[in-house]
Amino acid sequence: MTSYDDLSGPTLRDDRWQYLQFPIGDDETWTYAEPDAKTDVGDGAVSVRIDEFTRSHPQVQLLDNPKHLLVSTEEFDLTTGPRTFAVDMTAENIGSTGEDYRDGFAAFNVLDMATADIFDLIVTSRHAYAIHERLYVPGVIDPADAFTHVVHAPLAGISPRPGHHHRYAITLDPARHTVTWRIDDTPVYTAHPATLPGSVRIGFGIITLHPIADGHSTSLRGQGLHGHWRHFDIT
Repeated sequence: MTSYDDLSGPTLRDDRWQYLQFPIGDDETWTYAEPDAKTDVGDGAVSVRIDEFTRSHPQVQLLDNPKHLLVSTEEFDLTTGPRTFAVDMTAENIGSTGEDYRDGFAAFNVLDMATADIFDLIVTSRHAYAIHERLYVPGVIDPADAFTHVVHAPLAGISPRPGHHHRYAITLDPARHTVTWRIDDTPVYTAHPATLPGSVRIGFGIITLHPIADGHSTSLRGQGLHGHWRHFDIT
């Protein structure tokens, strides 16, 4: 097991993390960063607090959803065997109860934007979920092939609450075409994609999932979120 970042602070290391960016044409990029986010780093942990979300997009769902998202500068090879990516994580919803994950959640991401493959574990003040997603990225994915599956395992015995960390782990095994999502060593979901990317990055951030309606974002409802992550490990 390897620790990706000791998170000694006082800020995130530029050689370890970068904001996810997405090209939007004419040499412009969309940066997934809330301008008023408060980030604290130290003692082996990172926390991000957004009192009220402000980032949104009226037309493009993949720009509207993530409010604040950082990814590793390092890519991790999947061609030599199965890899497990793990983190300790907790979240506190602000201005919402956490019952509806679409209002906002803390996320641990395993992703490859080149293939638009996303494997996440997420948590609110009340519940934890697995996400398996193939983003609709124009020019990369046909709309008919895009999907977002959010999985709740209510009988797994996972009861998140603010300030109480659980262990979230995602294992990708290309040889067996298997991805397994675990919380505290309990499998909560397994998928069998026909293909898996050759490499992935890890990430963390804060995301909403309310759909765009009639050319307007519906994700800004006066709410925010406080997320906390520690022990980013790779096996």
